[in-house]
Amino acid sequence: MKLLLLEDDPIIAEQIREYFELFEHRIDCYSDGMELIEEADPSRYDILLLDINTPGLSGLEVLRSFRELSIETPAIFITAMSDLEYLKAAYRSGCNDYLRKPFDLEELELRIEHLVRGTASGQVPISPRYRFDMKNERLYEGEKEVPLSRRERQLLHLLLKERGNIVPTERIKSYLWDEQEVCDNTLRTAVRKLRNKLEENFISNVRGEGYRILLSPPEP
Repeated sequence: MKLLLLEDDPIIAEQIREYFELFEHRIDCYSDGMELIEEADPSRYDILLLDINTPGLSGLEVLRSFRELSIETPAIFITAMSDLEYLKAAYRSGCNDYLRKPFDLEELELRIEHLVRGTASGQVPISPRYRFDMKNERLYEGEKEVPLSRRERQLLHLLLKERGNIVPTERIKSYLWDEQEVCDNTLRTAVRKLRNKLEENFISNVRGEGYRILLSPPEP
């Protein structure tokens, strides 16, 4: 999972970063709203964590600008602002949740899981044979875990989050390789390596568009 954090308190930012990196999640941190707007692509992230009162642009202004561009990445405000007016402004700007400081990091994790996973358990059945643990990014064949590289786990996570829909090639490359320039053949190689570890081919290539997880595995 990839998280984008806007937080100008370095202690809080470091606590959040360390906590989620323990679970092998990627988190990019910014302390200035204008810098975030100029440098970060919010569509590459699974969740936005935004303080409200930040330099450059406030978290409210940042999120409004994203929503005006039809970027629907789930967003949680984490803020010391407790007045009802701030809460109203946060939801009007397009947030999905609002967490007041101080907060427990495990509570933040649970709120993120609720928004990103969409299921209480985080277990997504792919077929009668396979299931994927969205929280820990682990693939299971029955009760046996299928060993995957970090990039293979991220690929499955992204495709399952959008399951049933085609995920464009460029979005997958951006998600897996961040700002690195990679060619389509590099992505095809990554998909092939993942498929080679599976007894079922549930990853479909839509020529000229991207990839998707089939809701039912193809006939052999």
